[in-house]
Amino acid sequence: MARRCAIGIDIGGTKCLFSLFDEKFRVIRDIKIKTNAHKGKKAFTANLNEAVSDLVKKARKEGMTLAGVGTGCAGEIDYEKGTLRTCPNVPFLAGYPFQHRIAKLTGTNVCVANDVQAGLYGEHQLGAAAGARHVIGVFIGTGIGGALIIDGKLHVGATGHAGDIGNYLLHAIGPLAGSQREGLLDDVASRTAIAGDAAILAAKQAAPSLLKNVGTDVTRIKSGDLAKAIRNGDKAIEELVRSRARIVGIALSNLVDFINPDVIVLGGGMVEAMPALMREEIRTGIGDHSAATAIAGLKIVVASLKDHAVTAGAAKLAADTFAHA
Repeated sequence: MARRCAIGIDIGGTKCLFSLFDEKFRVIRDIKIKTNAHKGKKAFTANLNEAVSDLVKKARKEGMTLAGVGTGCAGEIDYEKGTLRTCPNVPFLAGYPFQHRIAKLTGTNVCVANDVQAGLYGEHQLGAAAGARHVIGVFIGTGIGGALIIDGKLHVGATGHAGDIGNYLLHAIGPLAGSQREGLLDDVASRTAIAGDAAILAAKQAAPSLLKNVGTDVTRIKSGDLAKAIRNGDKAIEELVRSRARIVGIALSNLVDFINPDVIVLGGGMVEAMPALMREEIRTGIGDHSAATAIAGLKIVVASLKDHAVTAGAAKLAADTFAHA
């Protein structure tokens, strides 16, 4: 009997990762390519075709049967059609026929998921939250993404939007009617938001290490740069990051009381760059504001699958979805 395998695809704004997994979801082969969004849909499609075809050939060479293909991408997903309604990182992918195109290339079933939802599914099935019943996932990077596992199953909601914690409104009393919605968690605690305030600190000579290493250009300040600045003694940067991570915890405290999870999984670039600091402050924010009964036994863990969270999660989701198809 031929061994089974699955393909997972992570479509990012700057790069894409295509992974072939065996039946135990060990990586057989990875293909990394630049998204090159500026080159447009035709170039993207050519790269997609080449990468997927290469992995299909590898599976055949290994004598393996392809059980399914899963694709994870940032944006709002139409789970029924297998397309993206919106894609903020690569706008031309809105409406892109991922399911149809990849099914034609591979001859197998394809599922398309939001990248954070796929990533949390991977952590629940194969990583840091394995065996948990109720899980909240929060991934902090360019933006803040969230996802939910309820009763051991990925919960995407009525329209696939469940878990969007980045859109969480921090201030109950917002701007006047007709004004743009303000005070979102994404605008305060994402890496992009933190980098903006860090650049101001650098410009004011309050963060000498950051100023020396990357300057005051917000687009150059990544999670690793913030972590390095803290290690090098930039106390203002440390205070900034800690305060924003604690705000994430305070926002999560409402969901902890509402959902009562067993586990919270923390991931994304900011968490990978400084896991202990981020976990500590988020835990404090939750602990200070959640009901004692809601946090009794709650585990707050750091995602373990790292670069393969989305590819492994998408591949496992596809394999599980079509196991009896």
